[in-house]
Amino acid sequence: MSLVVEQIWRYPIKSIGGECLEISFADDRGLRGDRVWAVQDDAGKLGSGKDSTRFTRMLGLLDLTSCYVDEAEPPIVVAPDGTKHPVATGAADCYLQAMTGNTVHVRRDTGIMHFDEVPFSLVGTATLDWLAAQVNVVVDARRLRPNVVVRTEAPFAEEKWLDRPVRIGGVEAVFDRVFMRCVMVSMAQPGLEAGDVLKQIGQRGTPCLAIGGFIREPGTMRVGDEIALP
Repeated sequence: MSLVVEQIWRYPIKSIGGECLEISFADDRGLRGDRVWAVQDDAGKLGSGKDSTRFTRMLGLLDLTSCYVDEAEPPIVVAPDGTKHPVATGAADCYLQAMTGNTVHVRRDTGIMHFDEVPFSLVGTATLDWLAAQVNVVVDARRLRPNVVVRTEAPFAEEKWLDRPVRIGGVEAVFDRVFMRCVMVSMAQPGLEAGDVLKQIGQRGTPCLAIGGFIREPGTMRVGDEIALP
């Protein structure tokens, strides 16, 4: 079976749901427009599903989605009821402040990227199928927030690609890690109920799933592109 790109995802605003694309350009910062923006509080911490030195937990972010109408313009926050709140007009800030009860703003990165580890990630369909078989809740790519979903036959097959050049359409990537997962994978999202997903991922010994790395040669990738390995 050929290794083929099945889905391409980007998340304009960190920790908010993203958009599924047919085509995207990628460079050393990852997919164009991916996690360029984040919700930030007055202390400078970024909204997330967890607390850390960089992040602060903000309930409700995963109930929202975000998208670009024009990649040259700030994104739009889409509420669960379908109403749209553009970042550019300040409407997104007003909506998020009302939702969280705190003074927060959607801000563009200023050189400190909003990725937890690295700017590009990938998971295989067989890995997602394995996870779905372990838990009693619906599993799809949104739980792991990858950039690319590749059709695979065996669970964790993509982990054998570490430290090798991987050609994805016109892009060459190098993956150097399996992602350490956090509580966000277990949290509810539209169409995905909360469940013990993180615990089940941890059955492997450590709660790691999906691979992450960097774009070594920029270019364009499309749904349907084959994956080439040396």
